[in-house]
Amino acid sequence: MTTLTQNLPATRPTISMQLIGVFLILLAVSLFNVPVLTTLWRHSFDDGTYSHAYLIPFITLYLFYLLQNAGKLVFRDRLSLPASLLFVLACLALFITSTAQISLGYWCALLAVLISSINMLYRFNKYIVFPSLFLIFILPVWGLLTISLQNISVKAVTYLMSFTGIPTYVEGNFVTIPAGVFEIAGGCSGLRYLIVALAISSLFNFLYIKNIRKALLFFTIAIVGALITNWLRITALILIGEYTNMESSLMEDHNTFGWYLFIPFMVLLFWWGNKIADFDLTRVQAKQTYVASSPQAMTLTLVICVLALSSTSVTRLFAPTPAENMLTSDINIAIKPQIHFYSFVQAENTASTTKLVYSFNGEDLDGKPSYYDNSLIPNDWQLVSQSEHDKDQLIHISNGAKSALILASYAINGQHYASLRAFKITRLKLALKNISQSQLHWQFIPCTRYNCQGELQKLQANIIN
Repeated sequence: MTTLTQNLPATRPTISMQLIGVFLILLAVSLFNVPVLTTLWRHSFDDGTYSHAYLIPFITLYLFYLLQNAGKLVFRDRLSLPASLLFVLACLALFITSTAQISLGYWCALLAVLISSINMLYRFNKYIVFPSLFLIFILPVWGLLTISLQNISVKAVTYLMSFTGIPTYVEGNFVTIPAGVFEIAGGCSGLRYLIVALAISSLFNFLYIKNIRKALLFFTIAIVGALITNWLRITALILIGEYTNMESSLMEDHNTFGWYLFIPFMVLLFWWGNKIADFDLTRVQAKQTYVASSPQAMTLTLVICVLALSSTSVTRLFAPTPAENMLTSDINIAIKPQIHFYSFVQAENTASTTKLVYSFNGEDLDGKPSYYDNSLIPNDWQLVSQSEHDKDQLIHISNGAKSALILASYAINGQHYASLRAFKITRLKLALKNISQSQLHWQFIPCTRYNCQGELQKLQANIIN
């Protein structure tokens, strides 16, 4: 980093009450929302795409430490009504979205609660928002970009392969060359490189660049470079596969190969970043004095009280416990849907049909019929057709010469829905009443003929009646 002239104070920076206040808020938000943190651990820290997540909390605390030293983390001398209103609205959003078990909603709401609670305690300036907002790189919301990035990667690789002279046929996400077939899957979208580039470049801008034009330029080059690195990685792997007849070890360990390309790019990027740096927040220090006052203690107390009222940890303690006669299992049922994190299941297995009712008491935020990895179709069976009839989904499936029908519905507060969208909307409406218990009703009906015509007519007649 280019050395910039600063007037450094003689005193050595120490941890002050300002930083302790931030730590207390982070701790309170975490303890009052353990169920949300559980989902973050499950989908971020335990996922290869977000492997950087372990570093983000430490970086956030370090940034607040720098702000404390720079004199930009200053307690409010009175309670702010606009800041209090934003904080209450964020807590309300967290309560509603967590009760309705809307994943994207409660992840973003938790971040809003953290930012607004810090804004409650400290005077607002452009610096205090970024350290809290930096936690967005932990949230598993970035998967929404996967399909778009995947499609862009396919087009970019197709273009790059046109210069190689190798016969290439592209269909969907599959690239066929004489040596074999490559799939540009979700893991090849470049999402992990994009997230890392976004995190590191935004951090560099915050610490070392004040000029907006320079910051935008650095940010743009980081993003474009991350995408190009991924396209070159895929193209290089295809070429290596062609020239080694698919026998190179890189065909298996292709992720590591990507970092060999990405890291040199980032080194060059930061070398250039040093040239355009016009600021150094890590060297800015200011003498501060702390005077204890009742508004700060009152504000912190108010923050903790409101956090407790919207706490997902507290509301989950009141999730209903199933009666012992309901603690059945589907473990001995051969044909069943693929359902995760349910509280209990009631089974009725006859010679002709299998009826299962999966119940979710809302204790685990991922415990819901709409969980992304749930599937109404059993293992080894394939979808033939699917339609909605009144309050039920009617699904025709097959397994070799065998065929069957599935009748399924989503239920909450005694109401049944065939549509997941309608089910989620009702779940949101019931959130203010703190109703989150839901069910999945699933029935498997084997068919005597492959087209299931007889069973289909009988079911449709029953549904109409």
